[in-house]
Amino acid sequence: MNKINKNNHNFYLSNTEPCPYLTNRDEKKIFLIMDDFNKSNEYEFLIKNGFRRSHNILYNQVCANCNLCKSIRINVKKFTLSKSNKRILNKNKNLFIKKLSDSPTKEQFLLFKKYLKFKHYDSEMNEMNFDDYCKMFNAPGIITKVYEYYYQDELVGCVISDFLEGALSMVYSFYTDSFLKNSFGKYIIIDHFRLAKEINKKYVYLGYWVEGSNKMDYKKSFNSSEVLIDNIWTSV
Repeated sequence: MNKINKNNHNFYLSNTEPCPYLTNRDEKKIFLIMDDFNKSNEYEFLIKNGFRRSHNILYNQVCANCNLCKSIRINVKKFTLSKSNKRILNKNKNLFIKKLSDSPTKEQFLLFKKYLKFKHYDSEMNEMNFDDYCKMFNAPGIITKVYEYYYQDELVGCVISDFLEGALSMVYSFYTDSFLKNSFGKYIIIDHFRLAKEINKKYVYLGYWVEGSNKMDYKKSFNSSEVLIDNIWTSV
């Protein structure tokens, strides 16, 4: 692992590992540990330039001979509902009570574990304990909140997001398998666009879109999406 000092921050290059998105490919990351990082404007600058947060680490893909991982965001000021989006909203209309929380809870963590079990059973995230989960909220200098969805007093969905000056950056979303027929996963993302509009944010960052990965195709299905290509945000 190599270290690079830039703008008074230490960036590191990871070892080469198998790509988690595409078979027969390897990945390499550049990352920054946020322990001494307490300026939200710097964080937003890095997010705009393709970085992604995981716990207290900011990282970007720097894979050799591959640039298929691209940061993607939605311009919610321009976003309009497609016919498919409207159907999803109608399926979920008036089903849920929504709450915005500042803190991680055991209830959230139990739902998180259930989600991983049915959606990402082979992910190393399954090894996370409650303390690990709490670290998703504790990045220095960053305001992180979770948007909760309740159905008849049962927590059924959560979206963890970083609240930036001009955007929301979705850290992780998870949900029960009880509403899969309602396209609940897409619903809570579309609903996040509504939340961003209400609090006057221009963008919602969705992380990476990976060309050729079926798991990531849904991110490009929203209109007004923009992808970072050669350091320029480009409408797709």
